[in-house]
Amino acid sequence: MQDDIRHDIINLENDILQIEDSIIEFLRPNNDQELKKALHELKSELKHLSILANGAPLDKTEARKTMDFLRTHYDHLQELSLPA
Repeated sequence: MQDDIRHDIINLENDILQIEDSIIEFLRPNNDQELKKALHELKSELKHLSILANGAPLDKTEARKTMDFLRTHYDHLQELSLPA
């Protein structure tokens, strides 16, 4: 079970990185809908990772790594804004 949780965490982290990459692409003009969708998906994936990590039986090192990842990417989410 612990290996499944680790695998899920790694998959979520990879998904988050891919979404952030797509957001960079969508920051170009005329991509507002795609950008909104990607931001919503990023927020959802971060919440899912947070819930999973908080309930996971992780050792201190793994928990710290995951929390640092979450903090970094929540900061990225806050810095992103929709084009005016």
